Amino acid sequence: MARTIVSLGIALSLAAACGGGGGSGETDSGGGTGDTETNGGTAGTEVGTDTDQPTGDPVTPTACEDGGSCSFCAAETWGGAVPDAETDVVIPKGRTVVVDCPAEARTIRIEAGGVLFASREASTTLTLHGNLVVEGTLDYGTPDDRIPDGVTAEIIFTGMHDADYVGTPSAMGGDGMHSVDTPMAVVDGDVGLWVMGAGVLRAAGAPKRSWGKLIDGAGAGDASFTVDGAEGWKAGDRVLLTPSAPLADGEAIVEHFDEGTIAAVSGDDITLAEALTYPHDGCADCMRRGEAANLSRNVVIRSADDSAHAHILVAEQGHVEIDSVELRWLGPIVPCTGQTEGHALPLRRAPIWFHQQKDASAGSFVRHAAIWGGELHFVMVEQSNGIEIADVVGYDTQGMGFGLFYDNGACGTFCDDREKAPADVLLDHVLAARVGVPERVDGCIRVDHRMVGVAVSGGEGSGARDSVAVGVGYNGSGEDISGFGWQEGGSGRPANFVFDDNVAHHNRGHGAMIWHNTELTQAPYARNAFWSNGAYGVLWGAYQNPFLLGDVVAVDNGLSSIGVKAIPLDDTARMQGGLVDDIRILAYVFIQEKPAIFDHVTFTGDRDVAVTQLHESCADGDENDPEDPNCLRVWLRFIDPVIPAGVLPFDFGQTFNRYSLWEIRGFSSPDYPDLPADFDLFRADNEVEGGSYYAPFDAWLVPR
Repeated sequence: MARTIVSLGIALSLAAACGGGGGSGETDSGGGTGDTETNGGTAGTEVGTDTDQPTGDPVTPTACEDGGSCSFCAAETWGGAVPDAETDVVIPKGRTVVVDCPAEARTIRIEAGGVLFASREASTTLTLHGNLVVEGTLDYGTPDDRIPDGVTAEIIFTGMHDADYVGTPSAMGGDGMHSVDTPMAVVDGDVGLWVMGAGVLRAAGAPKRSWGKLIDGAGAGDASFTVDGAEGWKAGDRVLLTPSAPLADGEAIVEHFDEGTIAAVSGDDITLAEALTYPHDGCADCMRRGEAANLSRNVVIRSADDSAHAHILVAEQGHVEIDSVELRWLGPIVPCTGQTEGHALPLRRAPIWFHQQKDASAGSFVRHAAIWGGELHFVMVEQSNGIEIADVVGYDTQGMGFGLFYDNGACGTFCDDREKAPADVLLDHVLAARVGVPERVDGCIRVDHRMVGVAVSGGEGSGARDSVAVGVGYNGSGEDISGFGWQEGGSGRPANFVFDDNVAHHNRGHGAMIWHNTELTQAPYARNAFWSNGAYGVLWGAYQNPFLLGDVVAVDNGLSSIGVKAIPLDDTARMQGGLVDDIRILAYVFIQEKPAIFDHVTFTGDRDVAVTQLHESCADGDENDPEDPNCLRVWLRFIDPVIPAGVLPFDFGQTFNRYSLWEIRGFSSPDYPDLPADFDLFRADNEVEGGSYYAPFDAWLVPR
């Protein structure tokens, strides 16, 4: 029987069960030692070596004097023969080799003190048939010395097969309360770019803004639009545009992405070579507008084609400086049809994966990058701090897009070492677009539990700002799919956290899913917008938290604007200001000791009812006990709600506990001019003194 493999607990949100394997949710090491085994290898060991590859001695650049440089494609550099697809290359300390031609090797290892340098004058390709391991310096441009416009530099991986990737499984020892670090070693068969030891990867192409919002849109059949900043965009570039249609146009709008080639650029005005299939709204300063992203760069790290997918992994003291680079067809995923017993998803393989570097990653950056066409993830930051991730577009992948987390696989939600979550990593102006559910076929299912486009569960100084998640879950469904996600496990639950000016739209599930417990008060989540998502604009869990949404906009979502499940820990208003269609109170889990406060929330009038709650009876407790843990009461307070004409303000109705209470303060509605400004609502059978049954709200109303 095939085994169930769980990948990094909740944090990676992907599990695989093939051939009808067991669903225990626990990693089967097969030996009981606490170390996960994959194809006979313990986590951190080299496994998966292709034994059919040549095993001769590697070649070194013998002709280069220490401190000098030499051409990769000069025969004298290597003592008489230029490396080819069968050659293993080692660049030792003190040697600099310049890629100034179409170069090729089976593998390359840059040792500490060695340099592989891309020409700034000649367009080049470097094709690898195996791993490129960087322990010295790989220099494909820097912000001060870029590969200039008109010159291209590509690193290409070929000959690999996704089904052969084994990944690096998590070490699973420990006491059940602490996470466990996982050693990392180069896996020969997991072909990709490995930045190990104190290696440095530098890559910078001609400056180019990755994406922006449409300020003048295009209708179906049009070919021109305007974006709020197209610096570096030029004719021949590949672009994508995101959906913008309202939910009323049908479920298929989630998939309304367009791709095209730029024919002309005039400032921020873009003309494509072909007309668009779908409409993409644009406006200078409004909510409903799509985004446009540029996927082309003159510095590219990619797989040979979309049939197999290499990866980049950064570990130990490795350092990365990526600016205006294209990462194409990276991020392998083992096909369901290719999995065998004990063969998990390729854990810790992505277009870029920062692996448990702690403070060693500080100063690394990924900016103005385009990451697209791979099979698994965009940028994953695991227990690594101080990384700049800014103006990055991620497009068309499976699983989780951008992720901040630590490995809680050994302790789940019981981890008490959450300071390991990535600190000082702010996802600044990133676009996660078209993030899908992993494949489902007969005999294999991948579970999309808490699958998100952008996982913001970092530590102190982390979060997201001015970022967009769109099209998450485009080819699947699941109640835990969301554009942005706060995971209960794998999170720092910090006090210093930023979530401002973000947008989630056209996601198959929720715009955002807060599934998070903490007693720490954070700054308000300000000016975020959640629109045209298939489920809730915001699903607000899990048990208790003091979070605050300030000036939020949540409209045109499938189930409700805000679905509140978690209860507050203090008297801070849950929402201050903002524009919503409606608010729905869901089933609580803990006894509520403070009211959930909603202060000066404006309702659009686009829903028949502004505020409602679950209308269910209690089956397993005492509904007449306000403190009964099985029949939980709801306690709300609305201060100065703004409710337009034609909307039923409150639908109280049946609820679990007879002592549920909604306190309404500063009420005004043109449809209910005779109601006082202040009143309380109780369940209809709780006939509190001084009140009476009020049929429009299906509640017992007591003036205050």
